[in-house]
Amino acid sequence: MKLLLLIAALSPAALAQVRVEQRLLVKDGHLFVSAGGTWLERNDYYSSPGVVLSAVYYPRENDGLELRTALFASSMSGSAGEVLAATGLKPDAQRPVALLLAGWRHSLAYGKIAVGSGVVHFDVQSGLHLGTLITDVSATPALSASAGVVARLGSHGFAQLDLALLVSREQRTSAVLALGALPLLTFGFSL
Repeated sequence: MKLLLLIAALSPAALAQVRVEQRLLVKDGHLFVSAGGTWLERNDYYSSPGVVLSAVYYPRENDGLELRTALFASSMSGSAGEVLAATGLKPDAQRPVALLLAGWRHSLAYGKIAVGSGVVHFDVQSGLHLGTLITDVSATPALSASAGVVARLGSHGFAQLDLALLVSREQRTSAVLALGALPLLTFGFSL
């Protein structure tokens, strides 16, 4: 009975203790530089795989200023190539060559998850960028909105997975707004 009373007396104190692990993915005052792969999908008869380079400076923990550039190795898709070979007609869509964006990233939530015997620290983020999509014809204005996850790898490394929607204004047969999806997977380090 004494043991039960002792356990009952100590249990509230044990339950009241809160352990909080320090934030390990610290962004405040740091520069995050990364590179990786991307694919621009606009349903425009072009296959547009590419490489992307990104640099984000975080003046505050939850907000960062980002410069992002991508180079595309665009080529006509199989169906567009068949139409070109059979009829000599080429789509009026412009072939993406490069993308230059500047914008803002905002951390929506910080979390951690147990993976095996370790813990992965991550941020859920959103972004808004303005810039230009350079095509084989001209430079066109572009707007991008994204959501993604940044996960800590080691003491200074990180991986970033983003899904961006990209809108650009192109002069084809007439002026059109071209909407595309731009998934990005990059790896980098923080300074």
